[in-house]
Parts: sequence; structure tokens; C-alpha cells
Amino acid sequence: MGFLQVITFATDNIDEFVRREHQWVVDSTGQRTSVGGQLWADRDRPGHYVALDWFDSYESAMVNSHLPVTDEFAHDAMALATGEVVFHNLEPHQPEWNSCEAALRVSLESSTAAEQTFTDDVDLDILVPHGRTRSSGVVALEESLRAEAPGRDIELWDAHATFDGFVVEYAYRTHGTPSLAAGIMLVTMRDGRIARLAITCAGNWSAETEARVLAETGALGRRVAEAVR
Repeated sequence: MGFLQVITFATDNIDEFVRREHQWVVDSTGQRTSVGGQLWADRDRPGHYVALDWFDSYESAMVNSHLPVTDEFAHDAMALATGEVVFHNLEPHQPEWNSCEAALRVSLESSTAAEQTFTDDVDLDILVPHGRTRSSGVVALEESLRAEAPGRDIELWDAHATFDGFVVEYAYRTHGTPSLAAGIMLVTMRDGRIARLAITCAGNWSAETEARVLAETGALGRRVAEAVR
């Protein structure tokens, strides 16, 4: 999210606080700018709470704060507090780990480099059974994608965070061919953009190979038990 407001407070009447908060939600329908919120209880200090409210931006949060219904709710909430109410206005110090995930997927689907997604010197490193392709720069990356196919239909996309980016287990079919490609992409982020894209690919399976492999080993991706863990 673009902006997070954290409010810490104490009260002996949390049920009444929640009731009035729910009433604010009803009264502010169609007006409020918050995109999400959650109330947390401090397990080590009974009666102490932390309210989290997410917004697209600081400016959006200020619009929400100046709504008459918000002002009324804030007045009621202050009256229920048994001590100091502290507000923390937080902006992200680093981009979310998956901030470029959707754009990367679109880039692969369309064989185009989505704007504001890659660094100017992005390093593309592709390992396939018969060799290796490596390039540097956004133009070269786009040329490499188009050299394989004009686009892709993605059938598996499972992303997880790493220390400096994310990793994706993928499978896709290139446009114009029934063959299936599957593998792993390691994505390294720098300043909110993709700086390196290391791809390993099992190669393009023919329909016969795909049928045999899946019959012997099961569907691609995590097993059902792993997926729901």
C-alpha cells in the first residue's frame, strides 16, 4: 500500500469502540478513501490496541480524515480512550517484494517490456537444455522475448519472496504452438525495478512428452497438501 496510518490507544470499552467503528463504516459508504483496515489487540497489555488503516497515498488519507463522519467517529473514539492516543503516519521505505510481479507476467504474456518494470541495464540470463541466452538492457530483453514467441499463455504462476526479490515457478505455452515450457525464474530487484531475470527452462515439451511426464509425476506446481499448508 502507498500509505499506512497506525493508531495506538487503550480503552476499557472495546466493544463500544468496535460498534462505533462499524457505524462509521456504514455512514462513510461512498465517501471514505481507506482501502483496508484491521484492529489488533496487544496480548501482553490487556486493554491496549493498535488500529491499522491503509490508503493509496498520504493525500488520500487526509481526504478521509477531513470527512465529517470521520471527525465525529474520532471524537467518540477519543472519549472512549483511557490514555494517550498516538498516530503514526507511515510511508513504505522499500517497495513490496512483489511490486513488479504483475508487470513481469504481462511482459511475458505480450513479449513486451512493461514500462517502469526493468532497470535500464537489466540482466537477462536464460538457461535451457541446449544452451544459454544472455542479454543486457530493456531493448535486448524485449527482443529476446519476441525471438521465442509473439506471446505466451501462462498456465502456472506461483511466486514467493526472496531476500532481494522473488522467485516464480511457471509454465506457459507460446502463441502458435501447443508445446509446454516450464521452469523457475529468479527475479532480483533494485530500487523497485527488476535488475536481473535468471530463467531456467526444462525446454518445450511436445504433446507426447507432456502427457508422459504428467502421467508419471502428476500436475505441475505444488502438491495439494503443500498448497494448503
